[in-house]
Amino acid sequence: MRFGDLLSIAFLNLWRRKLRAFLTVLGMTIGVASIVVMVSLGIGIREATIQSFAGTGSLTLIQVNSWSYVDMGDGTGTSRETELNKKSVEAFRQIPGVRAVMPMVEAYGMLKSGRFVSDVSILGVDASQAAEFDLTLSEGVYPSARRGSTREMVISSYALQWFRDPVTGKEAVDRDGNPRVELDDRFQLTFDYNNIYQNAGGESTQAKGAMYRVEMVGQMLDEGNYSYYCLMDLSTLEELIEDNEDFIGGSGAGKYNQVLVKCNELSDVKAVKTAIENMGYGTYSAQDAVEMAEEQTARIQYLLGAIGGVSLLVAAIGIINTMMMSIYERTREIGIIKVLGCRMSNIAGMFLAESAFIGLFGGALGLGVSFGLGLLLNAALASSGLTSVIPLYLAVGAVAFSVLVGLLAGLYPAIRAMRLSPLAAIRNE
Repeated sequence: MRFGDLLSIAFLNLWRRKLRAFLTVLGMTIGVASIVVMVSLGIGIREATIQSFAGTGSLTLIQVNSWSYVDMGDGTGTSRETELNKKSVEAFRQIPGVRAVMPMVEAYGMLKSGRFVSDVSILGVDASQAAEFDLTLSEGVYPSARRGSTREMVISSYALQWFRDPVTGKEAVDRDGNPRVELDDRFQLTFDYNNIYQNAGGESTQAKGAMYRVEMVGQMLDEGNYSYYCLMDLSTLEELIEDNEDFIGGSGAGKYNQVLVKCNELSDVKAVKTAIENMGYGTYSAQDAVEMAEEQTARIQYLLGAIGGVSLLVAAIGIINTMMMSIYERTREIGIIKVLGCRMSNIAGMFLAESAFIGLFGGALGLGVSFGLGLLLNAALASSGLTSVIPLYLAVGAVAFSVLVGLLAGLYPAIRAMRLSPLAAIRNE
């Protein structure tokens, strides 16, 4: 029997019992659709997470801090501090796969403009490398080193919005809600809060900290991990921290609060992180967030995939039942075919082809349902950023897996058909 004849006979046998075949195919459709939708949601969440970080290039960034977790080996652990200094920065630069390294210091102070004040978080950065590390400006330029008595600063838009009157506590806005403090106004910076509240009519505590003249040369973009910070030149802020250690403590001369490391490629991040951690430092990268999201998504997928798997198992049992019923209904036909000299493999092939057709039709319909459900989910979840993504490999794999399930389910009925005695089969009717 030719292969084409085998397929033709199998299809016609299914067509003769359309309702039974349709119900069996429907079971496969539900099972395949449920699994594909669950997997596609997981893929969509992963891609959305990656794209949210890839837009800023932060997937290749590693944040290094001086604190790391040390496993004691008995189920407990402790924190350990390893100093971040110039030697550390040079060591990071020597790691293969590292593109750039930028140390940072951090301080908290207050800006004063006229009678208005604003709390600010300040990062000291290397202006020549700032653009490499997600420190994006909406306008202006990066701050340079100190010029005479003036220090340059890039202000965050949030700091501009937070200006208030220290006496009344009212925000520095006009009747229309527009900020009264603008980029080209005069600014002063202090780390001694007594400079602000003593002059504002508070308690008469003696102010010891200096007031520094600051020129705003730019404004931070309202995006990214560091959009809330104001920027100053690294060496300039280090000098200010050293002069004001009585008020802000500081990390100490030559020490850094944090170091940013940028890798050449995404594939370099894991190896670079491991190398830095082996030096005793704590690390964090956007890949950690991606991996965490993937783990959470995988748990949900396993749960919902198990539900889909049960549907697929029920569908496979339905195929076995359909094929067994077909054997009982076609016992005489099978006996005649055997008497005429048809090979056993052809008899098994007919039943395997029928079960494969059920798997194929169920997989194809299930894939179509998955695309439809994906469109509905994308419309319903558009505001949350979640999407259903069905790549080509998932579509092809779903149909192929459905056919495989059909073949496996049809294996037992095919063997039963092969083992039927020709004479007993003919006498059956």
